[in-house]
Amino acid sequence: MTRPARAASVLRLTSGILAVLLLAAAAPSALAAPAEDQEIRIGRQAATQIEARFKVVKDAEVTARVNHIGAAVSVVSDRPRLPYSFKVVEFDQVNAVALPGGFIYLTTGLLKFVRSDHELAAVIAHEVAHAARAHGMEMMRRANQAAFVTLLVAIFARDANLAQGAQIFSTGLLAGYARDLERDADLASITYLSKTAYSPVAVLTVLERLVRAEQLSPRPDPGAFAEHPRTAERAQYVEAELRARRIPLVRRVTANYLALTVRELVEGDVALIELLINNRPIVRLPDAARIREAADLLDRLFDADLEPFEVSAAEYPGGWGVFARGWAVFRFTPRDVPPEGGSVRDLAVTIAFRLRAAVDEDIRRRRLQG
Repeated sequence: MTRPARAASVLRLTSGILAVLLLAAAAPSALAAPAEDQEIRIGRQAATQIEARFKVVKDAEVTARVNHIGAAVSVVSDRPRLPYSFKVVEFDQVNAVALPGGFIYLTTGLLKFVRSDHELAAVIAHEVAHAARAHGMEMMRRANQAAFVTLLVAIFARDANLAQGAQIFSTGLLAGYARDLERDADLASITYLSKTAYSPVAVLTVLERLVRAEQLSPRPDPGAFAEHPRTAERAQYVEAELRARRIPLVRRVTANYLALTVRELVEGDVALIELLINNRPIVRLPDAARIREAADLLDRLFDADLEPFEVSAAEYPGGWGVFARGWAVFRFTPRDVPPEGGSVRDLAVTIAFRLRAAVDEDIRRRRLQG
C-alpha cells in the first residue's frame, strides 16, 4: 500500500477512537462501581487487550515526546485528573485510539505522518477530548458491547471487511452519533490547544493534509466507515471555528515548512553568520545584525505565504538589494562582495535566485507531499 493510501485512513482516526471500546470487557461487578471508577476499569481492561495485539514502542525519545505533549494537553482538558497514559504501538497505519478513562494509543504510522509537534498535539488533543468527555462510555451505552470488540479491531486495523462482516453498526445509530462526537472532539481540541504552547491551527493543517491524502488514495472510503464525518467536512467546520474565534490561520509553523535557521561558522579566520531555509544556505555575512534582521522579515513574509515571483534583485542608491513583496530583505554594497570576486549586482542577483529557488522548492514539495 502506498503511503498516501495509508495516510488516507488517518484522522478519521479519531472516530474509531471512540470505539475503543473493547468495552465488552466490562465485568458485571464493574457496573456497580462509581461511574468514573467503572470507566477507568473498562479502559484499563481494554488497554490490556490492545497491548496483547500490538507491540508497544519502548524508545525513550518517542515515549518522552508523546508523554510531554499528552501531559500539556490533558492538564487543560475537561477532566485533568483522569489517569491519562499515552503510548505508541508499532503499526504502519496512521491511526489512534482513546480508551475510556484516558488510555490513549498512537501508531508509529501516525508519528511519521504528522509534520510537527503541533500536529501531534492536535491529534492527541482530539483523543483526550474523547476520553475527557466520556465519548467511549456513551458509545458503549448506545451499541452492543460485544460488537465493539470487533469494531475496535476493525477500526484500529482499518479492516472494513471485518467491520461489515460483523454488522457492527446499523446505518442510523452510529452515523449521526459518530458525527456529533467527532465534531465535539474536534472543537474541544481547538479549545485545549488554545491553552497550551501548541497552535490550534494544527487541528486544521492535519485535517487538510488528510484531505489531500484521501484524494490521492486509490481506495474509496470503505462502507463500514462511510458514516463517519468526511475529512473535508471536518476541515471546513474547523476552519470556520478558528475564524469565529479570531485565531490567525498561520499554517507554516504547524505544517513545518520554510524553516529558517541562523547559524554561526568560521571561514578561514573570519567569523560569519549564515542564513538557511530548509537547511539550504542562502547567504552568509560577517554582520550578525543584518542576517537576523533579514531572518525576522522573512519569517513574517513566509507566514504570509510569500511567492517566488515576489522576490527580485534591484539597484538602489549606493548598491544593490534583494527585495520581497516590496520589502528590502538585504542591501548590499561593494564591501559585501566575497573575495572570490564578482560585482555587488552579481551578489544581489545570486542571493535573490537562491531565495526564490528555496521558496519554489518548498511549494513544490508541499504540493506533492501535502
